[in-house]
Amino acid sequence: MFTLKKYSVPSAFIRQQKIGFVTNHPEVSFCLIAFETSYYSDALFNQLSIPFPHMLKSAVIKRQADYLAGRYAASQLLKEAGCDVAVSMGNDRAPVWPAGWWGSISHTEKWAIAILAPYRSNINLGVDIETLRPRVMREIATTFTTASERELIATSSLPFENALLIAFSAKESLFKALYPQVQHIFGFEAARLCEISTSQNRFTLELTRPLAPSLHTGYRTNCYYLMNEDRVITLVV
Repeated sequence: MFTLKKYSVPSAFIRQQKIGFVTNHPEVSFCLIAFETSYYSDALFNQLSIPFPHMLKSAVIKRQADYLAGRYAASQLLKEAGCDVAVSMGNDRAPVWPAGWWGSISHTEKWAIAILAPYRSNINLGVDIETLRPRVMREIATTFTTASERELIATSSLPFENALLIAFSAKESLFKALYPQVQHIFGFEAARLCEISTSQNRFTLELTRPLAPSLHTGYRTNCYYLMNEDRVITLVV
């Protein structure tokens, strides 16, 4: 799913940094980082040239570290593209990208990822990263999947809890990809899992109701996944 171009270990907080592009969409770049919350301090925002948003002042340290890691990943991609403008936060808390660029950001515990593409590419971008928690997935499965979706998941060659996590993450990526057009919150029930291809690492999602003029009932999109022993990354592009 990803082609790596650069690898580095920038600091104690940013323990690992990988930069590259989406293999089948080279116009989309990615930055995946591993970070260590125990090394977080407010001073890192200045050191890493990331604006500290006012609404984050009362947040817990974990939330501040997550935000910093995600925005840092995005900033690295923008710098690679020759843009020094930071990603800001809108009133709806969604990322506001510099003019001419479009992207998506996600984080979970010790990982953060950002993807970026030129706005002129006119593609929907959504990325999500999640930590594998098999017991939690089973407990909350009914909140993000229907009985028919779980039946489909059970027929795949993937471990059931892993496939549940991919389905959850895929719907999160879909939300991020479509929100700029929809401009309002929509739930997991707005899309259903209709196909799984483990040979292509692909889940196909279909809208169950219209969300925007170009996003009608039956609109389908592919979500690709990459899983290792403790996390999954899903990507809508």
